[in-house]
Amino acid sequence: MTDPRILVLGDSYMSADVFTSAFTARGLTADAATLTLADATWPTGAIREFEGDPAEVAKLAAGYDVVAFHAAPVTAEVIEALPDLKLLGCARGGPVNVDLAAATRRNVRVTTTPGKNAEAVADLTIGFLISLIRNVPASLRDVDDRVARGLPLAESTFEGARWFGREVAGTRVGLIGYGNVARLVAARAHALGATVTAYDPFVDPSTVTDTTIVGDLDELLAGSDVVSVHARATAENRHMVGAAQIATMPAGSFLINTARESLVDEQAMLDALTRGHLSGVALDVNEPDGPWRELVAQPNVILTPHLAGATHETLARGADMLAAEIQAFRDGADLRWER
Repeated sequence: MTDPRILVLGDSYMSADVFTSAFTARGLTADAATLTLADATWPTGAIREFEGDPAEVAKLAAGYDVVAFHAAPVTAEVIEALPDLKLLGCARGGPVNVDLAAATRRNVRVTTTPGKNAEAVADLTIGFLISLIRNVPASLRDVDDRVARGLPLAESTFEGARWFGREVAGTRVGLIGYGNVARLVAARAHALGATVTAYDPFVDPSTVTDTTIVGDLDELLAGSDVVSVHARATAENRHMVGAAQIATMPAGSFLINTARESLVDEQAMLDALTRGHLSGVALDVNEPDGPWRELVAQPNVILTPHLAGATHETLARGADMLAAEIQAFRDGADLRWER
């Protein structure tokens, strides 16, 4: 086909420059615009986790064949308002801000960027693991307390006796889910000398050579010093790690969640922390109506604001993945990540 007319829409998380740099490197020409942060004037009920007004998207995208974006709200109304539209490129693993049913009705193709943030999330997961087993959260709070009281940070070489932890080598790491992120976590953990087990009912154990795949979640939990959650969230697996599952974990173990907040019952987790059954937890996601105020007050808790995928490399990788998909679309080839 002739070169499609391409528009890239930047937002506060992923700028238009990130898109255009990747597109230019692959020989694609695209116009660029940036969404304003405004209240939506068009319906948005079928989409979530978006930024901007659908009415602005429809206005900016008029006349384009391809629209590439990260957070733009692409509702049914937007799709219907764009008769020239042929391809939507969403720089996310899951296009929750796109009405897929409406796109299908209009024969508008949708492609995404699965795994673009896997390296970044795996890095942070290992960082969390090391921080937890070495008592970094509680020791940092102790430093803050000492500074606030005007006390010296370390009076002798024996101060470390208060913070004995363990090394990664020999630690039993259990992964719930064994997709893009978990496989990278496993590789990093193996390199540091940990033993790794994973639970994922959708993975054929015969296809995995470096990690033990178990068929029962309780078996994974009971045999892990550190459990890290990497499952995809569905309506069926909400709170898949609840009070019963946490009770199955060894006393003194640790729990990490860098996936989705719905996967862990945070009240049950808090209860296990206060009882001492869990020695620490690290969360990059949290339930909005969960006990986050109580969790953040615990000395052995790391709570970060959903920053696991927030690296410059993640953005560049996502833009390049979309550029490759648009090249394939232009050339009449198959789209690798079409939804």
